[in-house]
Amino acid sequence: MDMKTHQLLPIFILLIIILISTAGCRTSSSEDDENNAVAAMQQKVLGRWNLVKFTEETTVGNQPPEVINNNPQNIYFEFLSNGKVRTNAEGEEEYSYEVKVNNTMILWQKEQKILELTNNKFTFSNSATEGNTTYKQTYFLTR
Repeated sequence: MDMKTHQLLPIFILLIIILISTAGCRTSSSEDDENNAVAAMQQKVLGRWNLVKFTEETTVGNQPPEVINNNPQNIYFEFLSNGKVRTNAEGEEEYSYEVKVNNTMILWQKEQKILELTNNKFTFSNSATEGNTTYKQTYFLTR
């Protein structure tokens, strides 16, 4: 090894270490971003919401969906910080819920897609398919 190569070796090793360590940081920061997004969404979900509209869509094959619009009266959802939600949708009940990444929430052991979440509006839906029939439920809540 000549003298010049010998002097560059420690610098080269240092550069490799810096590259590896910053690559590692990027992964954890995107994970942190996801965790922060979930935490922010969790905070927005907390509290008492009133169910103002509930739609049920049934689609068979390529037929246009059959939509039933329900106008519920005095039905509430109260999302608590302990991962529980109280509701009187089917009698006074308490269920577990969990806010997840990609605007999803687990409620009633089903994945719910969060369609809108502001300070005053919270809309989520779930769907299931059996054979060539798709069922979709959408919940519209306000404060």
